[in-house]
Amino acid sequence: MSKRIKYSEAALVYAKIMSHHGNAPFDDTDAQQFWHELDDRVNPQDALAAVEQFYGSHPGTDWMRSGDVNILTKRMRAARIPEQAQIGRLMDQAGISSDQALAYRRRLIRETEQGTPVQEAHELAVEAAHRQAIEAPKPAKPRPKRHYFAGRGQEQIGAMSLKETLGGAA
Repeated sequence: MSKRIKYSEAALVYAKIMSHHGNAPFDDTDAQQFWHELDDRVNPQDALAAVEQFYGSHPGTDWMRSGDVNILTKRMRAARIPEQAQIGRLMDQAGISSDQALAYRRRLIRETEQGTPVQEAHELAVEAAHRQAIEAPKPAKPRPKRHYFAGRGQEQIGAMSLKETLGGAA
């Protein structure tokens, strides 16, 4: 999976963290390491909101690290996911069958986690569920039977000499 946040966006988040500590200087290596440590699902909007949330509730002496960004953005994503009862109502409303339920739920949750409004995520999930078509695998073509007996058949074994049967090894 590729990262949802670009290096330049991660550097801005890191600069915002440093601004809470007297604009502490940092170099490209620090920003690169911060970006690599961010979870693949972190997006720029959530990361900036996580910095604001962290420094709004922590004293100025605490330093925010990439792990803190990951934890706070994970909580934000989880808070956006609709309740199971609401997902069930949306599925009933759209007429999603039990065969399509898994594809629907996965798409709905993925979209809402990333900040897509529930109604728009619902429409995308319905489209994904109806597009999904699971077909049974086609049976393999039967292979022709091959006989690996000397002379291609048991009835011919007695008709051949020992030298022909063993291939000249006798």
